[in-house]
Amino acid sequence: MNLGWIEWGDAPTWFGSVAGALALGFTAFTVRQQSKQLKEQQDFTAEQVQNLVLERDLLRAEVQDRQSAQARQVRFKVEFKTGEGFPFEPESAWWATTVVNDSDRAIDSAYVEFGGLEEPQAVRLVPSQQMMDLYCVVGPGHEVAFSSRPSSEDRLEASPPVLTFTDAAGLSWRLTEDGRLRRDSSS
Repeated sequence: MNLGWIEWGDAPTWFGSVAGALALGFTAFTVRQQSKQLKEQQDFTAEQVQNLVLERDLLRAEVQDRQSAQARQVRFKVEFKTGEGFPFEPESAWWATTVVNDSDRAIDSAYVEFGGLEEPQAVRLVPSQQMMDLYCVVGPGHEVAFSSRPSSEDRLEASPPVLTFTDAAGLSWRLTEDGRLRRDSSS
């Protein structure tokens, strides 16, 4: 073996170059592996975030369900009456509403708003017809009737009744004649 063509003064440079190339190759391999691991970790983290968002939404829905469980058991019956019982005012009309508490706990501060019209004319416990306070407690299984004051049909039709009440947990609710229930943010 004739190594005469190699200049031995440059041998350390050759070995350094080869070692540098190997180190560069190893570094490139390591960077590639770490990039691959980082990408996998990012994908895993993104999946975990998505799962946490779904879990949060489910927990939020469960909390809302629990919060509205009693309120959903309150029914609000609404009737529009005209001219009945008012022989001197045959053109008059009024709202007759009934609040039914089908839950196993009382609701408090039950009140029917008649679209900004004056307060209800009467609040009665059904079927005894016992008069009650305007903001009344409706016990479990009880019904309370609210009626508006007589007015013109047009005015009343523009002012549909809305039930407001507080459940046993102290949450305030609004229930419309068409059954839409929502938390009352005004309290």
